[in-house]
Amino acid sequence: MKFVAITLLLLTSIFLIACSANQASNKISNSELENLASKYGGVYVFNEKFEKEITTKEKIRREAELAIVNASKTDAEMRKNLKGFDTKYPQTLSNGKKYYTRWIDYENQTGKKAEIPEIYINKIKEFIGDDFNKQKPELLMLYLYEDNGIAIPITVRASYTYVKTKYGLFGDEGRGVKLSKQNFVTRTSRSEFHIINGKFERVSKDK
Repeated sequence: MKFVAITLLLLTSIFLIACSANQASNKISNSELENLASKYGGVYVFNEKFEKEITTKEKIRREAELAIVNASKTDAEMRKNLKGFDTKYPQTLSNGKKYYTRWIDYENQTGKKAEIPEIYINKIKEFIGDDFNKQKPELLMLYLYEDNGIAIPITVRASYTYVKTKYGLFGDEGRGVKLSKQNFVTRTSRSEFHIINGKFERVSKDK
């Protein structure tokens, strides 16, 4: 009987902690963030021409690299056959600029911060409207190039991250027992947004 009482008391404590934690958390709930991710998460295409160029070039590069790897009998032979690969299959746009397929590649190769110019952020902000002020999405450049020392986004991924708390009994003898466990959850969608008549429009919806 005492065990049942203690268990009920513990469950009640967990419930009260969960309620107070939710009330004291972000101004916007996780369910609202899920909704924002569904509506505005996805890839924003600023330059469809360059986006198609990169997609085509990267497909050719992957196929060529795979063919070299499969034809090589040893690692030494593979490294030898891959020499000059980037010269033969350059990551260059039709405007003569080198492109990058991820913001982190740009930072690693140039030593510069991959910051999205305000004018491009404002274009996304204009599409999202008032919901942008509820919670600013995390914006990361996927395809990009550099012009006059400035990173120019070709495609930008928008996502929303929040902390999800799970309540229960967690831990072990070494770490001790906790009544909750937190994980970061990032949400986006498969949607694409293209600029049509000067403004972003959704061209594909999440399935």
